[in-house]
Amino acid sequence: MPAVAAILALLVASGASIMYLTAAELAASRKSDDIARRVADGLYVEIAFGEPGDAHAVLERLSPGRAAAFSTDGTVIAGDANEQVLSEGRRYPISAGEDVVGELVMLRALPGDLSVPLPLVVGMILLTTAAAYFFSNIFAQSVSQQADRLTSLVNRTTLKRGMPEEDRPVIFSEFRRLRASLIRRLQHMQRENERLMSTAYTDERTGLGNGAELTRQLTQFISRSSFEYPSAFIQIDTEPFQHDGEYHDTAFALELQTTMARRITGFVAEQQKVYSMPDGRWPAFSLASDDFGVIVDRIGSRNEINKFAKALIARLKEPYAIGGKTVKFTAFAGIAMIPEDGQAPQDIRKRAYTALMQARRKEGAELQFYSPKLDRQSAARKRLEAEVRTAVESNAFTPVFQPKVDLSTGKIVGAEALARWQLESGRIVSPGVFIPVAEACGLIGDIGEQITRKACEGAARWSNMGFRDISVAVNVSPRQFENDDLGTMLIDAMTTAGLLPRLLQLEITESVAVTDPERLRHVVGPLKSMGVRLAIDDFGTGHSNLAMLGRLPFDVFKIDRAFISNLETDKQAPAIVEMILGMAESLGMETVAEGVETEEQQQFLRRRGCDQYQGYFFSPPVGLEKFIEMVRQNRQPAAA
Repeated sequence: MPAVAAILALLVASGASIMYLTAAELAASRKSDDIARRVADGLYVEIAFGEPGDAHAVLERLSPGRAAAFSTDGTVIAGDANEQVLSEGRRYPISAGEDVVGELVMLRALPGDLSVPLPLVVGMILLTTAAAYFFSNIFAQSVSQQADRLTSLVNRTTLKRGMPEEDRPVIFSEFRRLRASLIRRLQHMQRENERLMSTAYTDERTGLGNGAELTRQLTQFISRSSFEYPSAFIQIDTEPFQHDGEYHDTAFALELQTTMARRITGFVAEQQKVYSMPDGRWPAFSLASDDFGVIVDRIGSRNEINKFAKALIARLKEPYAIGGKTVKFTAFAGIAMIPEDGQAPQDIRKRAYTALMQARRKEGAELQFYSPKLDRQSAARKRLEAEVRTAVESNAFTPVFQPKVDLSTGKIVGAEALARWQLESGRIVSPGVFIPVAEACGLIGDIGEQITRKACEGAARWSNMGFRDISVAVNVSPRQFENDDLGTMLIDAMTTAGLLPRLLQLEITESVAVTDPERLRHVVGPLKSMGVRLAIDDFGTGHSNLAMLGRLPFDVFKIDRAFISNLETDKQAPAIVEMILGMAESLGMETVAEGVETEEQQQFLRRRGCDQYQGYFFSPPVGLEKFIEMVRQNRQPAAA
């Protein structure tokens, strides 16, 4: 800054000097012109009334060798018309009024002397430049000190260290105002930043850390973990035992989530004391509506971590009292070890999730540690998921039909449509393989719709062939039952196929029926009024009672195959089957026994008054053409 000020001072002083010199030159030029005009006036008198010699004498006296007078025709009258005079001289008319008798050519009479000597002018320029440099240097140092104090103040305020102990006064009022404004602005920005940080890294529903906070914490735990002192990330997934309609209520669901969050943080706080860890050492996170996470370290071996995770699961499975209602949840956990299972947060999260999914799929398991083989299993499952999606898009799922036989007449009176997936190679994929995948992917509803529509088309076909008393039953999965468009889809399937509603039977599991009976009545009520029949599937495996069943709009009991298969081995099975048959009879409902595979089972059911049966004793599920052929053969004796 001082150098800039000096340069500016030099430029200003130099400019002033140039202006001074220019003014002096102009003044000298005007004086010289005045002298030349007076000489021209004197020459007019001599030339007009005297002798040329007198004019010559005047020029030699006043400006020897520096001027010459010319007549109007260009002849030299007086003076010295040398080369310098002719090239550099200024020209003045020799006249009086409009009477011009000649022209005077004359060099400048005055050289343009300065009132102030040039060395003094140069000295003043240098002195002005030095003074400007000196004072600007002092000003710059003062401004720099003030700026440094402001910078220190900003840094201390930003780092929350408070005001400096020796807060020297600020000289310049502008800086005082700037300091006050900066302090207010920085404090406001700090408060806003704290609020944004809290919003960015905190789950607003539960107050726990969110996914972004999990990534930050994993980064810190990875940096301080070792194989000798490992850490572990535990991802937890919770799921209600029964899908009650209240879980869809926002307030109810939020209260559940916050209660779970409090239970997790309380459990972690207790365990920190057990393991002599400081408060807040093990953070907890809310990752989704029903997913949580905990990071622990210095807890010991896998056995200790396994013990910790099992205790946490047990705590989460304890009943919850929400809104005057007691609800229960099941919980699963996937565990990734740090640093054994990864050195990056995304790797740890991915592998804990892989372990969690394995725990959910593995029957009887509640938690699972990650191992590399899970990646291979996960990759295989992803390939299967992609193939199922492709099959849904290409409408590759088709029904097979298992006959239902009247026990009193032996006639085929209906069929249950079961889903099959046939690959391009012709190989049939078992439902036990693709149905769990479809349920996990949310595709079970699409598959159910494909099977329903094709089953209605098949039933309409055999009905048009004259077999108008043979119905078709389709299964409605719990996921399908949650779809508000279920009734619309079923009506459209019957209308499109041209199937009479009385020939369609819906099979709904007992657990779905008793979980939300009001929704059941709402969904199937319009269908029942059209003539569609409703069967309770796998009866005997749920928790329904006679009073509840009497209030539900069922027409058919389907006895679960587990009771039928145990008729010959379990002493209690016959009594249970007889009890179910008695309940159905008292409610005026038909009964269908599933999984009949032996003649003894068939004879037992006939003696006990069961209406229909299905199973491999009569026929396995078959394709549509095969089923129609079986019906023809089955009805042939009656036609004869």
